[in-house]
Amino acid sequence: MSPSLFPVELLEQIFSLLSPKDLFHVARVDSFSYPVAARVLYRDLTVSNSPVHAPPQIILTLAQRPDLARHVRCFAVALDHSATEFHPFLASALSTMSALVSLDIFVDAGSWILPDNLVYPQLEHFGCSFPLDSRVAAFFHNAPALQSVQLDSAAPQSSSLAHASLPRLAEFTGCASAAAAVVPGRPVQSIHINSGDLTEDLVPALAQSTDLVTVLSITTSSAPLPLLQVLGQHLPHIMYLRITSTSNLPAPPTTVFYGQVADVLALFPNLQSFELSGMYWSSSKRSDDRRQWSQPLLNTTDNDLGPQDEEVLDLYSNITADFFFS
Repeated sequence: MSPSLFPVELLEQIFSLLSPKDLFHVARVDSFSYPVAARVLYRDLTVSNSPVHAPPQIILTLAQRPDLARHVRCFAVALDHSATEFHPFLASALSTMSALVSLDIFVDAGSWILPDNLVYPQLEHFGCSFPLDSRVAAFFHNAPALQSVQLDSAAPQSSSLAHASLPRLAEFTGCASAAAAVVPGRPVQSIHINSGDLTEDLVPALAQSTDLVTVLSITTSSAPLPLLQVLGQHLPHIMYLRITSTSNLPAPPTTVFYGQVADVLALFPNLQSFELSGMYWSSSKRSDDRRQWSQPLLNTTDNDLGPQDEEVLDLYSNITADFFFS
């Protein structure tokens, strides 16, 4: 039966089940199959030197074939120093990917390859190996639909963003100083500080989000108790909190320390999950529906857990899979 007898939408669903190699052969069947197979084949691309990804040479094809580059919706590229020859072609290819929804670029931070003037009206996610600077700020201004941003861990070279930039930003990943520059005035709900030092004086900046911050993962040199108190004062609506502290904790932690942490956690009435430097605190509901926190679960096996503990840990693992390790 000829493919032309099927609706295009049905063909796309069928073709989406095929491997890239099979799609390549299907595209050569006839003139009707070609555009449908090409849309599916180039819709989601991950480019790297890994054998499981598309090879860097595909960047040349995309640069030379704007008709194919326009099919790309999700594009991720990771190139090491041995592949700098592809950077100019990557810039050319990106200049025609105006319908991108997701873009991840991890290349030499010294090589700027993003288009300066092209508007990305549908781009929702952007991850890169660039720090926040004037060029990244300009790119943000041209991507008004961005909801998720991941920046390089280096300190920002510019802290100025246009007031109208990132009006839909919901999730930020980057260093502490970049978070303090990006979050204020934007509806950020999820913040992941993967470098730098989130100290007490930076917390008020995070509280200037125009939405409730419910997910927070941070690294800090601050002592945990004072930081938790400041977080509780400024960000009481946190539901999932992870703190990696380089401050010296009691060794071994004492029951007094456990009790102090549990008391401070009462400042977060919506808190569902809490981890401090690898220690996961367990909780149970009291008669007034508030959570009561107890000492952390350490080296716990499934056989040691009750049904309620298992439910909490399952919830925690699902959330961290989506937020903390994204």
